[in-house]
Amino acid sequence: MNISTVQKKLEELSEINYEVHIGKSNEVNFLKIMILKFIGEYGFGSAGNSDAIFMRAMGEAVLEAWNPGGLIIDLSELFYEWGDQLEDVFYVGSYKYRDRPFPIAIIVGDKSEEAIRTLILGIVSTEGIDEIGWVFKDLSSAWEYIETKLKEYNSQKLL
Repeated sequence: MNISTVQKKLEELSEINYEVHIGKSNEVNFLKIMILKFIGEYGFGSAGNSDAIFMRAMGEAVLEAWNPGGLIIDLSELFYEWGDQLEDVFYVGSYKYRDRPFPIAIIVGDKSEEAIRTLILGIVSTEGIDEIGWVFKDLSSAWEYIETKLKEYNSQKLL
């Protein structure tokens, strides 16, 4: 029998880099908050599909490895113009945390804000990014949002 295989690595899907940072929640002392930062250039349109697959896979992997109570996806250093599959990244953890609340916040930057705004709200929307409620322009606001959600869920005995 002749078996032919090719070795593959997730990193082959994308040139986007990532960083993981974890900090302790100030509101719920037994939980941690994770920051998953993506850095680089997301492919335009369908050229970004493999980037989205890579980002989602890395997101699921780091959640499994460190099991945080909340997640901040930092896209402040990601250049993103268009590509619908990026939205899949916003649902990282939806399977793992299907039985309990899991707050997620997104941070946008100058190179991603407008495209993410239109991805979420629609191309003809006039609403600003601030009106989404879970998308922010800085880490402090995103962290505060996650802390508020964790406190709310904990007081409702959902955690």
